[in-house]
Amino acid sequence: MQAPIPTSIDQIQYDFEDYALKYGIPETIDPLPYRKAGSVFATGEEAEPVMTSAKNDPRLRTVVCRHWLRDLCMKGAACEFLHQYDLSKMPLCRHGDRCKVKDCPFRHISEADRLECVFYSQGFCIHGPFCRYKHVRRERADLPLVADFTLGLSQMQAGKDGVTARRPAPKPNEFYKVSLCKHFLSGDCPFGDGCHFAHGEHELKKFPRVKEGEETNDTSNEISENMFASQNDQTVDYFQGGSSGGGKPTPILEPENAAFFIVRAAKQRDLAISTVRKEWYVQRKHAEKLNTAFNSGKLVMIFFTASDSNHIQGAALMTSLATYQEIIDDESQGPQRDCFCYRFKCEWYRTTEMPISTAVEAAPDLLLPTKTTQYCQDMTSKTGEAVMKAVWNSPLVSLYESATGETDPPKDDALLSDFRCPSPDEALWPVMPGPGFIFGCNEQTMDECLGRGIFGLPAHMKHAAAGIQPGSSIFLFHVTDGLLFGIFEALTSATSNIQPRAFSKNPKATSSPFPVQIRVRVTLECPPLDNKDPILNDILRTRVGGRIGPLTHGQTEALATLLATQCGAMQYMTEYSTALKNGERDVAAPPIALPPRKIQPKQ
Repeated sequence: MQAPIPTSIDQIQYDFEDYALKYGIPETIDPLPYRKAGSVFATGEEAEPVMTSAKNDPRLRTVVCRHWLRDLCMKGAACEFLHQYDLSKMPLCRHGDRCKVKDCPFRHISEADRLECVFYSQGFCIHGPFCRYKHVRRERADLPLVADFTLGLSQMQAGKDGVTARRPAPKPNEFYKVSLCKHFLSGDCPFGDGCHFAHGEHELKKFPRVKEGEETNDTSNEISENMFASQNDQTVDYFQGGSSGGGKPTPILEPENAAFFIVRAAKQRDLAISTVRKEWYVQRKHAEKLNTAFNSGKLVMIFFTASDSNHIQGAALMTSLATYQEIIDDESQGPQRDCFCYRFKCEWYRTTEMPISTAVEAAPDLLLPTKTTQYCQDMTSKTGEAVMKAVWNSPLVSLYESATGETDPPKDDALLSDFRCPSPDEALWPVMPGPGFIFGCNEQTMDECLGRGIFGLPAHMKHAAAGIQPGSSIFLFHVTDGLLFGIFEALTSATSNIQPRAFSKNPKATSSPFPVQIRVRVTLECPPLDNKDPILNDILRTRVGGRIGPLTHGQTEALATLLATQCGAMQYMTEYSTALKNGERDVAAPPIALPPRKIQPKQ
């Protein structure tokens, strides 16, 4: 017999209703959607997609649902946005600060505070004018030759509105679950099971007691002013390997009876070789001046500078006459040649990296050697004495650092007796002359550093960052994970408040906690170096007060070479240099950006 057709909604009954009334609705049902988790650039087992619930997303319900505000959201409990009228969590207004809607409930930020689109900076963004990030137009010459869209991965993980995203809860510490979560008490915690506050009385733990002699906080892996050293310690003595002074004493006790010269070298590499071979080559016209001073019985001290480094790299004492070396002379240049074929022996008394500005401040009448004038410049005894005192008051540094790990670095007390230099066939990654710098970030600020293309330092490190110039090699140290990222290039010198509110957690802040800022760009994307890497620790063995701070040119060159070697870029550069040296035509230059892969060392 056919069942009667119901004539009203009260007569309709579903099969599951009796089960639900008897056993209840299972609490394990998750109304939130499931997604595929994992990176599109992962390989191996990590490339297998994993289905995970949206409740594990740290951004879950941190922004009010636009459709719910208009009573149009059809997802209900499955919606990933917040169904609650909370002015502090409102989505951004699509019109920004140009909005003319009276009493608009959405948040408004200025165009200057919006993060720049990394994809557009590489040349193309698929979202066009509808992109939630800022599109900054640049000249064609300022765009990279090879686009690297992998730089946008961190920005893709940012907030839906192009502002700073909420990251997962920190790792548990001794204060784990010692107090109730205020978000849980209000009905919704975005961190879920990963929250380090207690979700209910049953999860509460006892507050840890501090023993005598123990500190309450361990901030070694958090970014703060403490990790940048104190204001009193961060002076000109930011290199170690000997504090200011130290090393060999100056051999000149009577400057009025000595002769002083300053010589310009082509590369810092040449100076490192000179420290080992204890010799230097000059042109004939300069050899005559040096020999005249040497034959007069005076002690001849020579200061060395390298190309455009704007630093004095050390001082040596002339120990023999400059003699002609026929094997060095290049007769193919004709009778007008003036090659560097006069060699003299020298003993290095100090290796340093003193800014030229310091030398000029000590000796205002100092004349520097240049390409357009001459490569060797003499000076008066008064000027030489002032420069000598400035050099001996500058910290000792090593002119060369090995990036291969094949030889042990010299001891701190043997910098001037155990000199090191690169082997003739050793290739080094090309960097700008002069020192580099390591900036710091943590898991809260790294996305902002890369998204804005701005690195920052606290105010007391302004003097330490004074050596940063456009073109300087820059590295970024992640203090939480202990990873060193590179290679970056400084686009500006260190200035104050390029972005006045950058790196601030307070949306109402009017100043940045790290106001000393520079703009950077990526010159080579490499896998990061672990802080425990033995070669890295050898290169940075003289760093004081943590990783963050200035680097010598030798350290900068070694770090860049180490990073470039492990991603395969050095192989490209070596083949390119060899092809040019052999006179081959149509040689393809090495790429600016390489895929982020790590080359395993050969057994």
